[in-house]
Amino acid sequence: MTPEPRPSRRAERPDTRDRRRALVSGQRSVNPLTVLAFVIPLATVGLLATVDPAPTEDSAKPPSATPLTSTVVVCPPALAGADTLQAALADPDVSGALRTSGADLEVGSGAVATWRTKGTDLLRGQGPTASGLVASRSGGGIATDCLRPSSDVWFAGVGAGAEHSSVLRLVNPDGGPAIADVVVHAADGIREVARLRGVAVPARDELTLDLAAVLPERDDVSLHIQVNRGRLASSVVDRVDPLGSDDRAVSWLPPAAAPATDSYLPGVRRGEGDRTLVLTNPGTDQTLVRLRAVTPESEFAPADVPEIAVPGGATVSVDLGAFLRSRAAAGLVALRLQADAPVVGLLRTTDGNTLSHAVATAPLTGSGATTLAGGDHRLVVAGAQEPSDVRVRQRAADGTPLKERRLTVRPGQGARLDLAGRARWVEVVVDGVPVVAAVESGAGTVRPVRELVTDNWVPHVGPALY
Repeated sequence: MTPEPRPSRRAERPDTRDRRRALVSGQRSVNPLTVLAFVIPLATVGLLATVDPAPTEDSAKPPSATPLTSTVVVCPPALAGADTLQAALADPDVSGALRTSGADLEVGSGAVATWRTKGTDLLRGQGPTASGLVASRSGGGIATDCLRPSSDVWFAGVGAGAEHSSVLRLVNPDGGPAIADVVVHAADGIREVARLRGVAVPARDELTLDLAAVLPERDDVSLHIQVNRGRLASSVVDRVDPLGSDDRAVSWLPPAAAPATDSYLPGVRRGEGDRTLVLTNPGTDQTLVRLRAVTPESEFAPADVPEIAVPGGATVSVDLGAFLRSRAAAGLVALRLQADAPVVGLLRTTDGNTLSHAVATAPLTGSGATTLAGGDHRLVVAGAQEPSDVRVRQRAADGTPLKERRLTVRPGQGARLDLAGRARWVEVVVDGVPVVAAVESGAGTVRPVRELVTDNWVPHVGPALY
């Protein structure tokens, strides 16, 4: 009997082959959702890589002006007899309430509001009273402007010694702390003073620093205040008290304009007393400063005043008494400083109990204004690089417009103009050619006329991709 053949191991049942074929087919198939999960993110990254994101602040378009809706100016505490404050608005058609440290103050259309207080006073304008707010403190033959907080301020020619000393005051008008660095430029360069680094002023508080106690120094120094956090309003009281003399002079020292290679000190005239020119070079290399005298007729270099070398980072003092007492200084209205590198300048005049300062002043590009107390006042204008037509607007205390004056300031010339006795507001309007201006009051006080602040400048903002 022949046995049946055994099936080969390679032979498989048909149903087994079908199941294996189906299994292999299922392993090779790709789920469409899985593909999309990989492809879409990769495509998105690829598209973004081809896009050049634009910055949110577009530097190609100039900032736009928007009206001020809120502002604050800070008036320093009174010195002896100077307890009168005045405030006014640039627009003579606007009236409203100003908030002071004491109570609300109503300002009529075009009028100059007057009140008395001895302590630091903060004036806050809201809405229509924010634009073009100007205030000052005066009395006892001296005066100073109430200033807005600033993050970068220069005070040239301050004192920190026994005979010439100064007190720096920092006021924080806001609800958060403010921090500043005070850089000291002394005769031998930048002086490192630990107590003046990281100076903190608590919210809605003020701090006074007697420089003679903080950094005793016989020679003049200059201060550069840089606010790193918050806002601060800065002011300086200057004192000259010669040893062995009964004369003691006290006044406010105005902040100077930022360092420049070509600057003007308006409000300088021929006269007696100690006359000290103070120059500070914030750069690292020595620079030479050339002095020129500006009169209504011409501009000239004083024959007996050579070029002045100012080392890098240092402050230099020069006695100008001989020149400013000479006949060559007759009719003088300003000093011009020309330097190879930016400098800061001030002329200090001490005559008995009178102390005044003519400081480097920022040019007016549109209009500037200040309020006036009673007495005689003179406007000094100089610094035009081409003929400039200047209009001088004046208003009485009740807002009544007084006669408008016009003058043309030419290159190399200056002008001194008597202001009306009734004037309590003066505004200097230029025609597009910048000039520098200052107000002389009484026998000594000189105040720079500062640009009116009426708008906020807002950068152009466009969409950006991150």
